[in-house]
Amino acid sequence: MSSASVSVQKRQIEDAQSPIFSNVKSGLYGLWVLALFWNMVTWPVLLAARELLLERYLQGEWGVLFVLLAPLIGAIVLCKALWRWLHWRKFGATPLFLNPFPGSIGGHVAGKVRLPETAPTNVRYDVSLVCVYTYETRAVDNKVSQAERMLWQNSAPGELRRGIDGLDVLFCFDVPEGLTRSEAIAGNYHHWRLHLHAECDGDDLDRLFDIPVHPTCMATTLDLSKGRMPAAAKVHKKLMGQMRAETVPGLLHMYFPRGRQRWLGTGLILGGGALLISSFFFLKVAGESMLGLPITFTGLIMLFISVPIILFGIYVPAQSLDVRVARDAIAIKRALFGVSVYQKRVAISQVHSVVLIRYRGSSFIPWRRHSFKVIANIAGGGNLLLAEELNGQDVAEEALRFIRANGNLVV
Repeated sequence: MSSASVSVQKRQIEDAQSPIFSNVKSGLYGLWVLALFWNMVTWPVLLAARELLLERYLQGEWGVLFVLLAPLIGAIVLCKALWRWLHWRKFGATPLFLNPFPGSIGGHVAGKVRLPETAPTNVRYDVSLVCVYTYETRAVDNKVSQAERMLWQNSAPGELRRGIDGLDVLFCFDVPEGLTRSEAIAGNYHHWRLHLHAECDGDDLDRLFDIPVHPTCMATTLDLSKGRMPAAAKVHKKLMGQMRAETVPGLLHMYFPRGRQRWLGTGLILGGGALLISSFFFLKVAGESMLGLPITFTGLIMLFISVPIILFGIYVPAQSLDVRVARDAIAIKRALFGVSVYQKRVAISQVHSVVLIRYRGSSFIPWRRHSFKVIANIAGGGNLLLAEELNGQDVAEEALRFIRANGNLVV
């Protein structure tokens, strides 16, 4: 082996040991700074003016009670910071070690997230990787805001192993060539995110990492035996082949793209076209036949049936479904050729159950008997479609579990 390749391999191993931390702790620092600053300002002022405030209160000036709001808010923020710290302490810093470093387009984005020894071992750790394009938008009032578009996504259960310093959640994603590398955070830019989620007793684990991914076409050196992939991981991989999903703390974003049922759409268009041609033929020969009225009637029926079939055949592969499950509401958007045709938003408090429904099959479309959808039943009647055209009961049950766990839906 040449000295250059040895040097590259050594650098890769050294870089792989440099941990990447999530943004949880930085947010915790900010909350503690706010809590300490607020309380250090408000409580000394309250103690210094306590006699004056008590005197005014005894004189019947109830307005002085509003002064107590400032230290009360400080106490609430302090309690919130303490609760967030206890939640963070349960799993600790959770450093991420990439292997290779940086993550590789055309190769692997792989690595491990280190958990403490006390982390639960009887739960499932889901890992998702997403390439996002963040861009600036300008409103009518010239106000600039940011929006995001998901370009590529994959998700799979992590493999839990016991390491030297604790428990490791190992993962590996095959990233195809042609995707955009990580860019500097400024204006419009591309970036890569890795999300680790586990549904635990008490507080769930949620960690979000911004990671570097470059087009290096490098493979991981981690010992991950894909041939021994657990059954749950295989089912989850099948589910991710039928939809795109991104999970971040407080939001589950699912997208069912166009073209999912193109063969069904093609069949409907061909069948409807055959009926349409047949209807014109019947109408043409009706005037030359002694049975002109019955033939004309048959041709008109075929004409009226063929047009809706052709239109439905165009609609089926051209429509997409976008579902966003946030902490406070569920929003869905149905689009046709990328243009929104239906939108609905429902508060989480209105959802009383999330269930799996099997599509009704027919002699014309027998495979729909094996297709399912996930719906949210809404208080007062009605429902909201969360997932559709899920092929296979095992995939449908995995979708129901995935939505309940990542969408914080316990119903």
